Amino acid sequence: MNAYRLDAAGRTACAVLLAVATTLAEAQAPSPLVAAPNDVADLGFSYFLGLGGQTAQYREDSALVPVKSRATTTSPLIVTGALYAINHDLLFSLGSETTFAPGNTTEKWSATTSQFNGRTLTDPVVQRNGFSLTQNTTQLLGLYRIVGDWFAVAGPSLHTQTFKRYSFVQGVDDAVSLPTDHTVEESTSEVLANFGIGLDSGKVRGQSWHYGVRAMVGLPVWSRTDNTETPGVDFKSASGYDLSLEGRVSWAVVDDIHVGLWGQWLTSERHRAITGEFELPQNRLTSTSYGLELLWKL
Repeated sequence: MNAYRLDAAGRTACAVLLAVATTLAEAQAPSPLVAAPNDVADLGFSYFLGLGGQTAQYREDSALVPVKSRATTTSPLIVTGALYAINHDLLFSLGSETTFAPGNTTEKWSATTSQFNGRTLTDPVVQRNGFSLTQNTTQLLGLYRIVGDWFAVAGPSLHTQTFKRYSFVQGVDDAVSLPTDHTVEESTSEVLANFGIGLDSGKVRGQSWHYGVRAMVGLPVWSRTDNTETPGVDFKSASGYDLSLEGRVSWAVVDDIHVGLWGQWLTSERHRAITGEFELPQNRLTSTSYGLELLWKL
């Protein structure tokens, strides 16, 4: 129930932020079709978010073993990047999102049947363990102006994540055998192709406020996952998708410098992959990220 409330609150906060940005965008007069001579020089900005956090819910659903896992963790987040203008209608952005000092939480593994490993269960929870998650995403996107402040958005991203599992404890029925004396680490690297649509005022210099909204779909085109429990076994393909909604709104505090709010909701689902007798279970990671950011164009 607490995990549900955290995720619902995060989605609500992002929805409010996106509604504010969209309302402000609608209140602004449409951008002229012909740019002023200094328009390109004024477009773009850099940004840094150091007071941010991410709440992530992770789940696995195994097909080979009748078990599923659930965990919710919160970590500090750093977001950096910039928006650059090639001309009035063509821009590109380079951004990075990184978790650090990952929070520690408990992951629960529950059987999906009443019997597990030949035992009749009195409690569906067969295992508990400590859990932490570290992520990094670097994204390069091109933005092509459709009309006004609306853009078509597309480009690649590199995503890495590492799960650590430790302090294993069996359930009351002792239905599993656990590596209680060490840490299990699973690392994934993947390249995604992203496309979507965005709304961005594009300017910080000389503006009293700025807004931006993006809705994106990401498809993995290459991935690799390895686990310390299965050395030498690499899962080199995992189909699935990412869906994300991101928004920011900021206001000038001095000339050409803004302070504002940023939020993102992301769900990432990967289908199961099989290598020999080993399974990479179907999994879903849903995160809500948020924070205060600084934007500038000097």
